[in-house]
Amino acid sequence: MKLRTPLDRRTVETHFRYHKWQYLLILVLPVVAWNLIYAQTAYRVPQDKRLDVYIQSSTADQDQVNAFLKPIWEEAVPEQELVSAVLLLASGGEDDYYANVQLVTYLAAAEGDIYLLSSSDFKRIASQGAFVPLEPYRDQGLLDTGEVDISAGYVQLLEDDGQGGLRAGERRLFGIPAFTLYNLASELRIDNRDKVFAIAGNSGNEEAAVRLLSALVARTTGPMPDFFKQ
Repeated sequence: MKLRTPLDRRTVETHFRYHKWQYLLILVLPVVAWNLIYAQTAYRVPQDKRLDVYIQSSTADQDQVNAFLKPIWEEAVPEQELVSAVLLLASGGEDDYYANVQLVTYLAAAEGDIYLLSSSDFKRIASQGAFVPLEPYRDQGLLDTGEVDISAGYVQLLEDDGQGGLRAGERRLFGIPAFTLYNLASELRIDNRDKVFAIAGNSGNEEAAVRLLSALVARTTGPMPDFFKQ
């Protein structure tokens, strides 16, 4: 004799009570598999075709900064496929543990091409040879600093770079002070009064970073906003 469980509401409810996880698994597995395949095959912009601008600020909006950067980099470095901004923790000085760890981690991992840092962080890191000397690019005309007073961008090295290039005791131009680049404040809500632009020594895309920095200096040069005069 053949036994047969009747197909009624109670039977269906009992079945799903004990086996619903199997149906959920059937639904979830294809989604997970697709995400894994996409993550492995999705196009990634090559390092030499992208630039990242890392900015210390607690008031700026990342989307707004990216929108501001877009027309600048499309004109200055049109060969680049992507230029994006990354906002860092605003520096609270040498005793700001979390901001310092974040900054050092990014630099050590060779992430970021152009940095906009507080003057204290800039001087501390530049003195260790972590930024690109800018005099050669300025002399070649690739970096135009306009009427910016660049004296605060010179920093004395504490030690050799280990590659026979930079020597301890040398005083080199490692940054472009943003003290008078007031459009950073008026258009992007970035307090420029104690900031310096610099290019990471391990950028890997140095010349393009210099051309973009030159364009940024020109675009952010502007009159002092009224809220700074109060």
